[in-house]
Amino acid sequence: MNTRVVCINDTNLPNGAEVVKGDEYTVLDKFINSYDQVVYIIEGVSNEGRTRFGLPWRGYAATRFKVVEGFEKVEQMIEHILN
Repeated sequence: MNTRVVCINDTNLPNGAEVVKGDEYTVLDKFINSYDQVVYIIEGVSNEGRTRFGLPWRGYAATRFKVVEGFEKVEQMIEHILN
């Protein structure tokens, strides 16, 4: 996958979360969680832990990020050429 994103919301993060508003990250994987939210696994930061209420969390809500313009289109073109 390796999509580049920028964090646009770092408020109310669960304990152990490490993303920072304004920083760019690479998405290693994405999936839909049990709450029907798109979730990103981000390279280079902690992607799991426990909330302040003790519930486990894994990955970051995609709504906390914006895809870096142009990167996703180049990635799609490369995939098209290789396939």
